[in-house]
Amino acid sequence: MSGRKPNGPAVAAFLSAMIGLLTLGIANLGDETKVLTTTLLETGKLWIPNAQGIGPYSGKETFLLLGWLGSWVILYAVLKKRDVRLAAPVVIFIAGLAIATLLIYTPFLDILLG
Repeated sequence: MSGRKPNGPAVAAFLSAMIGLLTLGIANLGDETKVLTTTLLETGKLWIPNAQGIGPYSGKETFLLLGWLGSWVILYAVLKKRDVRLAAPVVIFIAGLAIATLLIYTPFLDILLG
Protein backbone atom coordinates (compact mmCIF):
# COMPACT_ATOMS: atom_id res chain seq x y z
CA MET A 1 0.00 0.00 0.00
CA SER A 2 1.44 3.33 -1.08
CA GLY A 3 -0.37 5.51 1.47
CA ARG A 4 -1.41 7.82 -1.36
CA LYS A 5 -4.77 9.50 -0.86
CA PRO A 6 -7.33 9.52 -3.70
CA ASN A 7 -7.62 12.78 -5.60
CA GLY A 8 -11.42 12.60 -5.94
CA PRO A 9 -12.09 15.20 -3.21
CA ALA A 10 -9.78 17.70 -4.94
CA VAL A 11 -11.49 17.07 -8.29
CA ALA A 12 -14.87 17.56 -6.60
CA ALA A 13 -13.67 20.87 -5.14
CA PHE A 14 -12.43 22.43 -8.36
CA LEU A 15 -15.33 21.17 -10.48
CA SER A 16 -17.85 22.50 -7.95
CA ALA A 17 -16.10 25.89 -8.02
CA MET A 18 -16.52 25.91 -11.80
CA ILE A 19 -20.21 24.97 -11.47
CA GLY A 20 -20.73 27.81 -9.02
CA LEU A 21 -19.14 30.27 -11.44
CA LEU A 22 -21.24 28.93 -14.31
CA THR A 23 -24.32 29.43 -12.15
CA LEU A 24 -23.24 33.03 -11.57
CA GLY A 25 -22.75 33.51 -15.31
CA ILE A 26 -26.19 32.10 -16.11
CA ALA A 27 -27.77 34.29 -13.42
CA ASN A 28 -25.96 37.31 -14.86
CA LEU A 29 -27.23 36.47 -18.35
CA GLY A 30 -30.75 36.16 -16.94
CA ASP A 31 -30.37 39.57 -15.33
CA GLU A 32 -29.03 41.18 -18.50
CA THR A 33 -31.99 39.85 -20.49
CA LYS A 34 -34.34 41.05 -17.70
CA VAL A 35 -35.77 37.51 -17.40
CA LEU A 36 -34.50 36.88 -13.86
CA THR A 37 -34.04 40.38 -12.44
CA THR A 38 -37.01 40.24 -10.06
CA THR A 39 -36.28 36.62 -9.09
CA LEU A 40 -32.66 37.48 -8.32
CA LEU A 41 -33.62 40.43 -6.16
CA GLU A 42 -36.28 38.49 -4.26
CA THR A 43 -33.91 35.56 -3.72
CA GLY A 44 -31.21 37.80 -2.31
CA LYS A 45 -33.68 39.52 0.01
CA LEU A 46 -34.44 36.16 1.64
CA TRP A 47 -31.20 36.17 3.61
CA ILE A 48 -29.13 39.28 2.86
CA PRO A 49 -30.03 42.35 4.94
CA ASN A 50 -30.71 45.42 2.80
CA ALA A 51 -30.42 43.38 -0.40
CA GLN A 52 -32.42 45.95 -2.33
CA GLY A 53 -29.45 48.27 -1.83
CA ILE A 54 -27.25 46.07 -4.00
CA GLY A 55 -30.02 44.99 -6.36
CA PRO A 56 -30.03 41.69 -8.23
CA TYR A 57 -26.36 41.11 -7.37
CA SER A 58 -27.53 39.64 -4.06
CA GLY A 59 -29.48 36.96 -5.92
CA LYS A 60 -26.59 36.26 -8.27
CA GLU A 61 -24.34 35.58 -5.30
CA THR A 62 -27.03 33.43 -3.70
CA PHE A 63 -27.30 31.27 -6.82
CA LEU A 64 -23.49 31.05 -7.02
CA LEU A 65 -23.36 29.78 -3.43
CA LEU A 66 -26.19 27.28 -4.01
CA GLY A 67 -24.62 26.00 -7.23
CA TRP A 68 -21.20 25.66 -5.65
CA LEU A 69 -22.28 24.08 -2.38
CA GLY A 70 -24.91 21.79 -3.90
CA SER A 71 -22.57 20.49 -6.57
CA TRP A 72 -19.72 20.08 -4.08
CA VAL A 73 -21.86 17.93 -1.77
CA ILE A 74 -22.89 15.68 -4.67
CA LEU A 75 -19.47 15.48 -6.32
CA TYR A 76 -17.71 14.88 -3.01
CA ALA A 77 -20.08 12.02 -2.17
CA VAL A 78 -19.47 10.44 -5.57
CA LEU A 79 -15.70 11.01 -5.80
CA LYS A 80 -14.42 10.90 -2.20
CA LYS A 81 -12.79 7.47 -2.46
CA ARG A 82 -11.85 7.56 -6.13
CA ASP A 83 -8.59 8.27 -7.85
CA VAL A 84 -9.57 10.25 -10.94
CA ARG A 85 -7.47 10.77 -14.05
CA LEU A 86 -7.11 14.53 -14.23
CA ALA A 87 -7.15 15.14 -18.00
CA ALA A 88 -10.92 15.23 -18.50
CA PRO A 89 -11.80 17.19 -15.31
CA VAL A 90 -9.15 19.81 -16.08
CA VAL A 91 -10.47 20.30 -19.64
CA ILE A 92 -14.03 20.54 -18.30
CA PHE A 93 -12.89 23.04 -15.66
CA ILE A 94 -11.10 25.27 -18.17
CA ALA A 95 -14.00 25.18 -20.64
CA GLY A 96 -16.54 25.93 -17.91
CA LEU A 97 -14.41 28.75 -16.54
CA ALA A 98 -14.10 30.26 -20.03
CA ILE A 99 -17.86 30.09 -20.58
CA ALA A 100 -18.56 31.56 -17.13
CA THR A 101 -16.14 34.41 -17.81
CA LEU A 102 -17.84 35.20 -21.12
CA LEU A 103 -21.27 35.20 -19.46
CA ILE A 104 -20.08 37.82 -16.98
CA TYR A 105 -18.01 39.92 -19.42
CA THR A 106 -20.19 42.88 -20.45
CA PRO A 107 -18.70 43.50 -23.94
CA PHE A 108 -19.34 39.84 -24.85
CA LEU A 109 -22.92 40.09 -23.58
CA ASP A 110 -23.43 43.25 -25.65
CA ILE A 111 -22.40 41.27 -28.76
CA LEU A 112 -24.39 38.21 -27.74
CA LEU A 113 -27.59 40.06 -26.96
CA GLY A 114 -27.26 42.58 -29.78
